[in-house]
Amino acid sequence: MDYGSKEFPATDFAITTVNVPDRLDLRDMDDRNQVEEETRRRRFDLSVLLSWGPRLVVIGFLTLIALALWEGFDAWRNALSAGQIAQRLTTALGVPVRVDNSQFAFSPTPRLQLTNVSIDNKLILNDVSINLGTRHIAQVFEGKGWNWGEAVVGPSSLTLDQCRVLLNLLPKLDGALPHSLSSVRFDHLQIADQPWFSGNWEVGTTHTGNAGFTMATAVSHSEKGYIEIQINPSSDPSTVSFQIDGHNWVLPFGPKFPVDEIVANGTAASDRVELTDYSVGGQFGAVKGNFLATQDANLNWKLEGALQSESLDLAGLLHLLAPTTDASDAADDTTTMMQGTAAFQGRVAGRGRTLVESVDNSLFEAPVTVRSPILNGINLGYAATHPSNGGGTSGGSTRFSSMDALVVAGGGQMTFREIRAHAGALAAYGQVSLTGGHNLSGLLHVDLGATRVLAPIRVVVRGSLNHPEFGR
Repeated sequence: MDYGSKEFPATDFAITTVNVPDRLDLRDMDDRNQVEEETRRRRFDLSVLLSWGPRLVVIGFLTLIALALWEGFDAWRNALSAGQIAQRLTTALGVPVRVDNSQFAFSPTPRLQLTNVSIDNKLILNDVSINLGTRHIAQVFEGKGWNWGEAVVGPSSLTLDQCRVLLNLLPKLDGALPHSLSSVRFDHLQIADQPWFSGNWEVGTTHTGNAGFTMATAVSHSEKGYIEIQINPSSDPSTVSFQIDGHNWVLPFGPKFPVDEIVANGTAASDRVELTDYSVGGQFGAVKGNFLATQDANLNWKLEGALQSESLDLAGLLHLLAPTTDASDAADDTTTMMQGTAAFQGRVAGRGRTLVESVDNSLFEAPVTVRSPILNGINLGYAATHPSNGGGTSGGSTRFSSMDALVVAGGGQMTFREIRAHAGALAAYGQVSLTGGHNLSGLLHVDLGATRVLAPIRVVVRGSLNHPEFGR
């Protein structure tokens, strides 16, 4: 380089910053890449396991449920098929039973549905549902078997003889049905051949511990009242015993007004019905008695019975027989034709081709004694002392000290014969009849006896219970 020049002289060497890896460096880099790849792979496997683990658990649980459902379905198919159910019922009841179809339904509630259940070739129940609650379904999965709730028979129409067949099978139901089945109930049952039991009945029987099914209860409701009949099979297959309890119920025979209370006990068979005792009570007091109806060799029915009362309120009875539309009149005893308290003890008898006909044709006869009797609508004393006044049409009332009569009721008519009533020296005697339409007809003779020298007068009775008319 020249003196004073600022440039360096050229040489054969060059200085560079490029790092060229050798063989060891390349191997080290490859090892680091493999470690990073293995780490990434492990992290991926762990994330996959964390994401699919719960899913695998759920899938396994669902698989177990599916297996349990299949096991339950298989058990139902084998044990609850129509043929198996029919065979079990036939063996337990001792009569042939046929079931056309059985199927399991979940709507509206879980239940086993049986179709056309034929019993002893005498009756068919078209629809029988055996309920199974969700709690009971869980018990199946727990291995505790089927636990049934209640068997409900759909709307049915049976004759009394068919009902008797079912009642005779009642003691055998415990061996025919699962012990978990708590009750058997007819939802709407109609008695086809008995007009006394018209309308819909709810009939049921409940499992009572070790005793099984021992009693059936039939209930029918009206707008304001109900009647309940408890029925018990007896040792005689042809006979059942029963108890009746009713409130605010209209009797199927006799006067058509509701009675406050009905209590009765008795037995029934195809050819014999007996009420050992019964009591009917209401605002008129109480009437009690018994009756026996039997069928003879010619299939005709004969009815015999007794009725009695110690304190029958005549005003209360007449208000029910012929109710008035005026509320004030309904609470006023003076608006009725008669007041007083009657006592009687009589007999009833009837015959007919059927039990119902024998009751409709029955005749009741009883001597009646009335305490504190009052006849409203006429003053017989005034009528006897003023015979020229038209026979006593002036109204008023007559108080008697005693009254006796012979009551004969039947065929839609009630007749008071041999009436004997006294009020001091005044005596009245005669006969009065009351028809089904509450119409009155009769004749009374009124005599003042030895106190007045007057001939007895005749008083004609007409009109109705609500509006009696008296004249000559």
